[in-house]
Amino acid sequence: MVSPRRAAASLTICTILALFALLPGVAGAQQGLQFGAHTAGDPYSGNIDATTGLEGAIGRHVDIVHWYQNWGAGAYGSAVQPSWIGAVTATGRTPLLTWEPWAPGGSAQPNYRLQRIVQGSFDAYITSWANALRSIGTTIYLRPMHEMNGDWYPWGGTVNGNSPALYVKAWRRMVDIFRKRGANNVRWVWSPNNFDVPASNRLESYYPGSSYVDVMAADLYNWGSAKPQWGGWQSFSQIFSGVYRRLSALGPQPIWIGEVGCAPNGGDKAAWIRDMFAQARSMSRLKAIVWFNVDKELDWRAAPTAAIAAAFAPGAVSGLLRGLDAASGDGTATERAPAGSSSDPAEAVSSQPTLQLTVGRHARAGRYASVRWKATQAGSVRRWHVYLNGKRVRAIASNKPPVLRRLVPRAGRNRWTVEGRDARGHKVVAASRGFFVRR
Repeated sequence: MVSPRRAAASLTICTILALFALLPGVAGAQQGLQFGAHTAGDPYSGNIDATTGLEGAIGRHVDIVHWYQNWGAGAYGSAVQPSWIGAVTATGRTPLLTWEPWAPGGSAQPNYRLQRIVQGSFDAYITSWANALRSIGTTIYLRPMHEMNGDWYPWGGTVNGNSPALYVKAWRRMVDIFRKRGANNVRWVWSPNNFDVPASNRLESYYPGSSYVDVMAADLYNWGSAKPQWGGWQSFSQIFSGVYRRLSALGPQPIWIGEVGCAPNGGDKAAWIRDMFAQARSMSRLKAIVWFNVDKELDWRAAPTAAIAAAFAPGAVSGLLRGLDAASGDGTATERAPAGSSSDPAEAVSSQPTLQLTVGRHARAGRYASVRWKATQAGSVRRWHVYLNGKRVRAIASNKPPVLRRLVPRAGRNRWTVEGRDARGHKVVAASRGFFVRR
């Protein structure tokens, strides 16, 4: 989470050129980018109220809810909590759980050496997680041992008696245990830091292989003027383009940004955020951005001011592009899109897959309730996963009728959730709707 690169202007010439490359008629614009957030408090209280509040503040849907659990947090905090996961999935969102083998407090922790994981000292604990997540049934993205190519966590390859080879063995051991227990609903997210510390500690040395990784990710922060020794103010391209190329060369999996934040000092944070979304559209492998929405080392929050919050709105990028076009002052007319298409990149993104649910009314406990769904722009969906109150009840092929009836045992508030998944099992679209059941 620290950077050795020099400070630079927030919008370089290369950045401007990249933004103009997104104008209509240029191939490579990205569709379907998901947005996630780690927001303090969620879902530890069994709800995601802070996440829904964030949505209202920034005018952007939060597709992914991210939280952290460490192995040394005691019997409760270190165990799978179905109510936390259910609070996320019941609203149609994707759970992303960072799983940390340590007791927070430094990298020198012999109890959590990678060798102990490799030799089986934690097999019982890992198995308990595999069993618990399997029983929940919903798809869960699990991100163990992130930022391993740094020196600040006890699973890092250059500290605590570790090595990159031990990291690979430990990772594979965890995945193999989950597979043996049938926890095939778990997706494995491998997430190095965006740069290596030290420089010789190459992230490539930690890659477990394509058969052991479902998603590749990277963590990156713009530290601004508060931390000049960590690179100062840097553009999104400076902190991400290099690791994006390196991850792309490793395997075919989708790429996420597992953590990202921008400092409030040293440049224009709102412009930085707009630039981030604009550049993301030219990166076809990038499928999700997860914002670190916490006031921690610095104020990384997404909505500390109205101007910063507005930068997250889906239409904000088009304003940036129009501003750059006007600033060129060369009198050249903007190229028009073909008839019937959108000339606004923000409008193009709004044509992402959508899903509408219709639920049966006047349901009674112990009787059947129904849900129907209608999707647009969702041709890549191969199976529909249907959940009732956070528990998956059916997987339906996309060529089957989009309807399901199920006995509802409990009265009161209930919720249907439908997810469309592609051939690789990745979520393409999702929606959720509540309904009331009478006694």
